[in-house]
Amino acid sequence: MLSRYSHRQVARLLAALWAVGFAGIASGQFEELAAKVPGSANAIVLLNAEELLASPLAKREGWVKNYESAFASGSVAIPPDTRKLVLAAQIDFDHHHPLWELAVADFGQERTIAEVARATKGTIDPLAEQPSVALQRDAYVVQLEAKRLAVMSPANRQSIARWLREVVAKRASQLSPYLSGTLVASSDSQIVMALDLEDALAPDLVRAHVASSNALASKKIDPDAAAKAISSVRGVVLEVAVTDGAFGRLMVHFDEDASALIPVAKPLLMEVLGNQGATIDDIDTWEVTTEPKRFVFHGPLSQEGRRRVFSLIDNPAVALVAPAGDGAAAPNNPQLSKEAQASQEYFATISKIRDDLREKSKDVKTFGQHALWLDNWARRIDRLPILNVDPELLAYGRYLTARMRDASASLKGIGINSAAREAQVYQQYSTSSYGYGGYYGGGYGYSAQWNNVEGQRRAIGAQERGKGATQAQQIAAEIENETVKIRQAMTQKYQINF
Repeated sequence: MLSRYSHRQVARLLAALWAVGFAGIASGQFEELAAKVPGSANAIVLLNAEELLASPLAKREGWVKNYESAFASGSVAIPPDTRKLVLAAQIDFDHHHPLWELAVADFGQERTIAEVARATKGTIDPLAEQPSVALQRDAYVVQLEAKRLAVMSPANRQSIARWLREVVAKRASQLSPYLSGTLVASSDSQIVMALDLEDALAPDLVRAHVASSNALASKKIDPDAAAKAISSVRGVVLEVAVTDGAFGRLMVHFDEDASALIPVAKPLLMEVLGNQGATIDDIDTWEVTTEPKRFVFHGPLSQEGRRRVFSLIDNPAVALVAPAGDGAAAPNNPQLSKEAQASQEYFATISKIRDDLREKSKDVKTFGQHALWLDNWARRIDRLPILNVDPELLAYGRYLTARMRDASASLKGIGINSAAREAQVYQQYSTSSYGYGGYYGGGYGYSAQWNNVEGQRRAIGAQERGKGATQAQQIAAEIENETVKIRQAMTQKYQINF
């Protein structure tokens, strides 16, 4: 989710507005939705879909029609009638894992918990006097108002009930000072994302990344000064504004003077985004302005850049509350049973998702980027409608997402393992002991040999890349084999093509 959020994040806040509190400026736009977010959140995203799709650029390029088609095919997960959406999470940055995730949205059409339960095969389970559904996929859907729903995971019943009692009546946010100061919904920015990184980065891990950073090495930046500056990162904000064109702005804030990083501001940012799978090529051409405690990157977003941003925003959990009639319609064939139609549609959507993943993989620039896509698509499969779907096919879906996450973990481990091993390689020399040799030794002896540190680190990196990539390829081959098997089994069972 960290990576998902890091992109809607681009061009919206003016410096003067950024310093103003969230509640005062966002009133009437996102304040009520943000009030539902637990105060422990350290990642949050705002999406004003209504304004986004009404922009001149969206109208000129037919975004509404294209988006409806993409949602119907399963390529995107946020329902077309979404008006405003807040995504939030508490991220464990040490392990790159969300402790909890929340989506709260206002929609154009009313939803009922009964409809959600039928579509997802969930169990109606009211919490804190709120209509709720316990889903099979480790989440709860809660109806806050007729057109306002929330999806929260993991499905810890007690925790979600306590959260509801705390936030149902709230109208003001309890966000951290950093998130409150950055999440300002201005009239000309439809997408904003912020990460609160205060106290999130362990010094030892920072030093390990500094030691292995090509960006820092290229300018011979003092490693101690770089580590001190990076450790003081307060947070990151990425904003996107869409009018006749699309524009982005990304800001990095520090608690300490980060002037030591100014010579490598852009290459270091691109390196970090690449490692996290959040690369946007457009940023490489953006202008950069630097202050001792703030770096700002801003510029236009190309069509590909917009797709990249929107794919990172897309949240599979929201698809769970699509109104009746949204999504791809199952074939209306009276000769087929409901199970056959639902199963065929489920498999077709999974096939579309896998096709999209293969297509995106052609443009992959980093292992981290590929890992992020695997995680996103796995989450999307997790949240597909499962009503009347064949149990054997559902088992395949669970297998598929588990193996996609295994592949993602292998790719993520490349950078983590490399940094850990490379940090153990220091510039040092080995010596032989010296002593009097007399007749046999020929006198005193001494030798010294410097370790080839950079060569060793490059070799370590190559080893980890090869290991991670091989594991991911093996998993991909296993998935292909299982896909062939389930297609054959379903075709034989229902006597229709899958």
